[in-house]
Amino acid sequence: MQTGGIYMPSVGMVSNDGQKMTRAFLQLCQGAANCYHITEQQPNGPKINVLVADAPTPVLATVVPRLTPNDYLIVNADDTNIFNALGHTRAKIITYGFNSRACITASIVSEDGLQVCIQRTFVDMEGQTRTPQEFTTPVTSLGAAAAWAVIGSQPIGSNPPHA
Repeated sequence: MQTGGIYMPSVGMVSNDGQKMTRAFLQLCQGAANCYHITEQQPNGPKINVLVADAPTPVLATVVPRLTPNDYLIVNADDTNIFNALGHTRAKIITYGFNSRACITASIVSEDGLQVCIQRTFVDMEGQTRTPQEFTTPVTSLGAAAAWAVIGSQPIGSNPPHA
């Protein structure tokens, strides 16, 4: 999506607590992206570039097939049922969770935020290579932090300002 000539990614959140994850992501990105909580009542929202799937809900069957090879699907690796709900996708898949096999994990969780670890190299939406590294966030949603890293608004090797 373009706003005033500036490209802004559109991020969709599918989660049992999608409003909380959406608020956390918006706090992190500080206007660098649009974000939508996608529900079963509103599955046909705007075109999204990044889909964060935190729970195996039926709405995934509607949203996932619309993702293109240029889009990202960020999946909660801790919920093995979610992979069955995804079906086929052409999008780039990034996993997150506390599972040691996830691409993006958290090493420290506190009331003040997360210490997030990128475990595996990937290319973000801006074409920057994200190599294994750690960064802190002032939010406790690992899905929101993963989306923030994928859209490229989290500068490599930096931490966000605390709200």
